[in-house]
Amino acid sequence: MKSMSTPLASIYSTSVMEHHHFNQTVTILQQDGHNILKSLHSEEYKEVLGLIKYCILATDLALFFPNKAKLNAIIKEGNFDWKNDTHRSLAQAILMTACDLIATAKPWKVQTETVKVIFEEFYEQGDAEKINGREPIPMMDRTKANELPQMQVGFMRGICVPCYETISGVIPDAEKLKERSLYNAGKWEELAEEQKKITAEAQQQSTNDATEENGS
Repeated sequence: MKSMSTPLASIYSTSVMEHHHFNQTVTILQQDGHNILKSLHSEEYKEVLGLIKYCILATDLALFFPNKAKLNAIIKEGNFDWKNDTHRSLAQAILMTACDLIATAKPWKVQTETVKVIFEEFYEQGDAEKINGREPIPMMDRTKANELPQMQVGFMRGICVPCYETISGVIPDAEKLKERSLYNAGKWEELAEEQKKITAEAQQQSTNDATEENGS
């Protein structure tokens, strides 16, 4: 978004979409019939709004990794305490990302259908970038759709599975989410291997065809 110099990118210097989401939340709350916090006193309202902002901004992956590292260190030491404000805030931050990524911990059919929808949005953005003379990143380039399984492997193994591993350290019942994300990661790895074979066979066939043409 920043590379395309969009209006949102010019308004926010960091966590562009996350700041936008928070501001949209505030806008909705200010509309008639939507202010679910109207019964709160001013200080309570300020506190809740601050928590909402913190949790929304925490979904920025740039903040996710340092937050996860801090929470993992606390879990490893066996000192996690829900009554500790810092511990609770870190858990809330990681839980927000866990919710954001929940499709990766859903049944395989749901996972694949969700990925199709998400990547179509990515490809549309990539198309727009090409129209504007920019080269989109691989995940937004529909001509590289064959790389999708391998991209998902990296995403699942690098972000999703570690996220649910951390959450299961403070919420035991989240172990099921970790197991499902691990299963889905394995399925993507199978598809990635199949795609590698298909690509290798196609390259070999292309080489054979070129050899035959040169020899005739």
